[in-house]
Amino acid sequence: MSYPVGAPLHSRMDIQFVEADVEIGFNLVDMAERELSQGDAPLACRVLQDAEEVFRDIECRLGRAGARERESFRPLVGELRRQIDLVRVGLS
Repeated sequence: MSYPVGAPLHSRMDIQFVEADVEIGFNLVDMAERELSQGDAPLACRVLQDAEEVFRDIECRLGRAGARERESFRPLVGELRRQIDLVRVGLS
């Protein structure tokens, strides 16, 4: 993602953390799905809880970001939420 000229360092770092957290979140969802398909529901549940925590971190960081940054992440964050919810349903 490009940053406005003169953007504070903490703002750029928050966005970089969001980018990393989104990737981690999707990887955790993949791991939870794999564990669930292999019949290890307790491990899948723990991994999914980690994904939920990462999702909360993303929301917190985006809450401090500007409107343009929040909007640019909306599709990815929405898809991550959808995938977490789908695995959660599979655990039910």
